[in-house]
Amino acid sequence: MSASAILVPLAISMIASAITPSKAKKQLAAAQQQQTGICLETEFNDADLLLKTLQEHGVPVIQEAEDRFVTHLDDATIVYRRLSADGPFVMDIGELGDIACLMDELESIENEYNGNVQTYTYERVMNNLPEDMVVESEEVMEDNSIMITLTVG
Repeated sequence: MSASAILVPLAISMIASAITPSKAKKQLAAAQQQQTGICLETEFNDADLLLKTLQEHGVPVIQEAEDRFVTHLDDATIVYRRLSADGPFVMDIGELGDIACLMDELESIENEYNGNVQTYTYERVMNNLPEDMVVESEEVMEDNSIMITLTVG
């Protein structure tokens, strides 16, 4: 008997709580016009993976607390923080510069984070397979999800 598991980039399951890019652009533009900072919701739920992603992206990060990171991205200062211990991070963005450039960087970081979540999930699944399960096949799909077919013995 075999069973299949699909590991999607996880963006689909987490995006429901995050702000849409078009809404973020509008809010950033309004904040820039009013010369104020802004707080945006994110899909980032794992502090370790967020820190790893920012570092891999080449963003200088200061970890002020377990759930609070300060970064400088282009002309913006961004503070990632949690409103609750089990909730997603929010971004407090100040000193806004080029919004289009900032949005491109934030989208890139989000994509890298989703890839890190998928890698973490894949490794966790593969390292914790029960002894009676054997990987029959693995396939990377067009949407970058991974289909793993397991044989249950």
